[in-house]
Amino acid sequence: MSKQVIVVGSGIIGASIAYQLAKSGAEVTVLEKSSPASGASSKSFGWINAKAAETKSYYRLRRNAIYAYLELCENLNMDTAVKWDGSLWWENEGQELMDQASIMDDYGYEAKVIDAAQFTELEPNVANPPEECIFGRIEGAADGAEMVRLLLIEASKNGANVIAGCEVLDFLRDGDQIIGVETNLGAMHADNVVVATGAWSQDVLERAGVNLPMDNKTGVIVHTLPVAPVINHLIMSPDIHFRQDKSGRIILGEIFSGGGLNEATSESPVDFAQKMLERLKNRLPAITDLTVDRIMVGKRPVPLDGFPAVGVANGLSGLYMAVMHSGITLAPLIGQLVSQEIIEGQLSDLLIDFRPARFG
Repeated sequence: MSKQVIVVGSGIIGASIAYQLAKSGAEVTVLEKSSPASGASSKSFGWINAKAAETKSYYRLRRNAIYAYLELCENLNMDTAVKWDGSLWWENEGQELMDQASIMDDYGYEAKVIDAAQFTELEPNVANPPEECIFGRIEGAADGAEMVRLLLIEASKNGANVIAGCEVLDFLRDGDQIIGVETNLGAMHADNVVVATGAWSQDVLERAGVNLPMDNKTGVIVHTLPVAPVINHLIMSPDIHFRQDKSGRIILGEIFSGGGLNEATSESPVDFAQKMLERLKNRLPAITDLTVDRIMVGKRPVPLDGFPAVGVANGLSGLYMAVMHSGITLAPLIGQLVSQEIIEGQLSDLLIDFRPARFG
């Protein structure tokens, strides 16, 4: 008999988990209080990378996530969602850049340091090339909202049901076993409940008496109107990160997670967008028709220590959580691992350092 699984949340993590579970034969119901990809997934810079890894185990997780992306792109048509351009990174310069390059070399990451002349060969339209930068050859970018759309379509083809406008109000229990959820649409039962509600996960899990401390961050991402192709890679400079998507839009932020507003100066999202646009114009002086189209303000889900929290909730069987920053990078792998753990009961070594138990 197939397992019945409720996935709470339909951002990129929830959508990936739902897709993998449904593909593995589970009876999947996705519950979304608003609409799919309405949270951070649609407001992300979208960088797919393993460079932003503070520990060896986190690097391992992120590097395996890139493999999972490549596998996903082979199995499904993700051309409208994923773009493999590589990155040019000099957010830190001088010795800090070389230290980062040394770490990447120790990890065996597919990256190398290039000079200003090599940079200009790759990006002739970008002004003031850095003396040195790290070229990440295997990196790319994903449109989070498009990823969610495609993954949920595939989940639905495998029998999953997606219910929007359905908010989880409480959890149903049988002793220490979670057996379903109480929602604004009534009670729903399942063998397992997976919480993948991003920045709202702390509040949702509290309804089950589970502690997951979060340190969510507000980020702002700016989209320009489409322009002719002008850059070939993700550009990660000290004062602005930007990339061009398949439609010609340039997507930019102060850092890849968007950066926050300057509260000391009461900076508005419009002020922030104009500041970023001026920085972009300085980087692309030959492009005269750069215009802000959309300003995307989102809450980034960040567990308190900055690392993912993936696994069974302490003391409650049947309740699983999958909460993290860098959801864009990790989503395909997390979907695979969560499905494997729920369907097969096979725990992944990749997740040893990222279990929720560390929060007590």
